[in-house]
Amino acid sequence: MLPAKLKLAQRPYRVYKTGIVFYDAARLIGVAHFFLGTASAEVEDRGFYWEITGVAVKRDTEQVTWVLEEGKRKSHDLDQKSKQLEEVMNSGDFPQDFEGLPVHKGYPALKEFDAGLQYGPRGVDPLSDAIVISSQGTKPKRKEKQFLLPSHELAAASVGFSFSAYARSGDQRTYILPVFTDRFVLSGFLTYARGFRHPAGGFVAEILAALSILLDLVMRRLPVKDFAFTRIFGQNVYSSSGFLGLERLCNLWWIAVQASDDNVLNLLRDLRAFLSQTKSPKTNEQVQSLARWVADFLANPNVDALTMIERLKARILAASQSQNISGAFAANRLLNRSEFIKEVGKMVQSNLPEVPWQVSEALARALALDEKGWMNQFTRLENATNFSQFVQQIEHIISRGLYREQQEQGQQPDIRRALTSAKDLANKLREMSEALQDDDKSFRTYKAIFLLDVLSRQRLTRSQCQSATPESVATPDQTKTEKEG
Repeated sequence: MLPAKLKLAQRPYRVYKTGIVFYDAARLIGVAHFFLGTASAEVEDRGFYWEITGVAVKRDTEQVTWVLEEGKRKSHDLDQKSKQLEEVMNSGDFPQDFEGLPVHKGYPALKEFDAGLQYGPRGVDPLSDAIVISSQGTKPKRKEKQFLLPSHELAAASVGFSFSAYARSGDQRTYILPVFTDRFVLSGFLTYARGFRHPAGGFVAEILAALSILLDLVMRRLPVKDFAFTRIFGQNVYSSSGFLGLERLCNLWWIAVQASDDNVLNLLRDLRAFLSQTKSPKTNEQVQSLARWVADFLANPNVDALTMIERLKARILAASQSQNISGAFAANRLLNRSEFIKEVGKMVQSNLPEVPWQVSEALARALALDEKGWMNQFTRLENATNFSQFVQQIEHIISRGLYREQQEQGQQPDIRRALTSAKDLANKLREMSEALQDDDKSFRTYKAIFLLDVLSRQRLTRSQCQSATPESVATPDQTKTEKEG
C-alpha cells in the first residue's frame, strides 16, 4: 500500500492596508519574513488587504534578530525599542490579522514609518499639503505625543523597515522598500544592497538605490512595480512619504528579466555603475549635473533628458583633455557601447532607424583629428535645427577629416575623393529623411542618439583625457575599417 499523502500545515495571515504606503510595505514584508522567512510565502492582493500563506514553520529568531540589527543602524528609535521587540519576538501569541491601526495602549511608532503615525492625520484636508510636518517647526498640535501600535504591529513593521534601503544626500535621508505586483512568492530572505549616498541630490541617491535593488533581485524574479519611500529632511524638521513613481523603469526591468534580455540589463548596470562611481563629494559639478539627468532619464525616459546627457558628456570629455576633472572617467565610460545607445533610444522612442556605424565612425575619426576645435564643430551639430542641416554639417566635417587623413598618412591629397567619400556616407543618412524630417521629437531623439554613438567611438590623443577606449559594435567590416583608419 502507498503511504498516506503528507499534508503540511499552513497558516494564513492578513495584512490590512492603511493607505500609508511605506508603512504598509514594511508591514507586508515584515509579516512574510517574521513568520515564513525561512520557507516560502505566497502573497496575494485581495483589495483592501494582502493575504500571506505558507507552510507553518518555527520562526528563526536569529535571522530576525540579524535583520533588526540592520534596522537599528538606520533608526535610533528602533535601537531604543530593542528590549520591547525582544519581548514581542519571544512571545508566541500572534494574531492572524494585522490591522495596522493605533490603539490606546501600545508602543510608539517609529518616525521612519511615516510622520502621520506620530502626529496624526495631515490636517483637516489630507490632500491640501503634500508635505507632512514632523517634529519641529509647525506641526499638528496633539495631546498625545505619538500614535501607539500593538506589539505585533510594531514588530512586523520594524522587521520590514529593516529591509529598507537607506539613501542620503546632505540633510535629506530616505528609506525605500520595493512594492510588488498583485501576486508573488517570497522564498527566503530579501537580499540587496541597502546603503547609498550621492552628492548630486537626494533624488539621485534614491534612484541609485531603487536601480540597485532591481538589479540585485534579477535572479529572484520578484515582480517589482514601484518603490515606497519615507523621506525625512534635516533633524526631523519635516517628512513625506509615497511612491517614487518608477513604474516605467520597473516595467522595463521586469520585461527584460522575463525575456532574459541581457542588453537591457547590461544597460541598467552601466547606468548604475556611473551613478555609483560618481558618489564622491569631490565629484565635479558638471559630472554631478550629468548624474542628475541620468537619474531623471531613469525615472522618466524623455528626449530632453537624453539630449542633456549627450551635451554634458561631450563637454566633460572636452574639459578632461586639458584638466583633471573628478568623475570624468566615469562620465566618459557612460554609454560607451553602441548596444547601450540603441536601448536608451528605444526607451524614448522605439521606431527610430539605427545609426549607420560607418558614418558614426568616420565622424568620430574626423573630430579626433581636430584636437582643439572638435567641440566647436560638435556644438554646431547639436544646434542643427532640422535633419537636412544636420546631415549637411556631418558631410562637411567628414570631408575635412578624410582630406586630413590623406595628409597624415603621407598620401597625395585628393579633395575630390574626400568629398565623394563624405557624400556617400552622408547619403546613408539622407535615406532616413522621410522618417525624421517631419517629426521634431524623432529628429531630436535621433540626433542625441547619433551624437552619443559618435562620442562612444571618439579617440582623443591628449594624455590628460582619462576616458577608456570605448567599445563598439564588433562587426567584421567595422573591425577592418578601424584598422585601415
